[in-house]
Amino acid sequence: RTHTDVMDFDEVVKKRKMIREYQQDRQIPTDIINKLLRNAHRSPSAGHTQVQEFIVVIDPMTKTKLCQASLGQRQVEDASVLIVVCSNTSRSVNRYRKRGTEFYSIIDGVFAAMIILLSAVNEGIGASFVGAFEDNEVRKILRLPMQVKPIGIIALGYPAEKPERLERIELNNLVHYEKYDRRKRVAE
Repeated sequence: RTHTDVMDFDEVVKKRKMIREYQQDRQIPTDIINKLLRNAHRSPSAGHTQVQEFIVVIDPMTKTKLCQASLGQRQVEDASVLIVVCSNTSRSVNRYRKRGTEFYSIIDGVFAAMIILLSAVNEGIGASFVGAFEDNEVRKILRLPMQVKPIGIIALGYPAEKPERLERIELNNLVHYEKYDRRKRVAE
């Protein structure tokens, strides 16, 4: 499959898996990285505040530091490219106050991250979302101003693994109509 082929959207969603091992001898072309960023740029934001910002990291030294700040998650260091999704809360605070900085800006960053994850599948790129990291360390490494909050680190590379298919809770046990149905409770 060439990266000019386009998958059916349902196929993209079904194929999306967190890929944590990457081929070390293949770099992602700049045009694909730019396509992922263009797609993420189209993601929704509360009140069209467009808080999402992106730091593209290719430098091995920076990736090593971010790996350490991410509790040693190897895919951060091993990835061909990282896209750190951030939210610039200065664009939402005036309109939404505390809810803008503590909730909407995070959701908006996650919307952008999900678009990158799905776009990566469509381009034949493996991707992993890393949300466990020390915010202040990431802030220092990337020189983020205080109003710019790191939301997630997306590790990208050509897959060197085929992760097993994980079982999912039956959809019937998760969907409720009109109100929460306690009889459907799944072990928590």
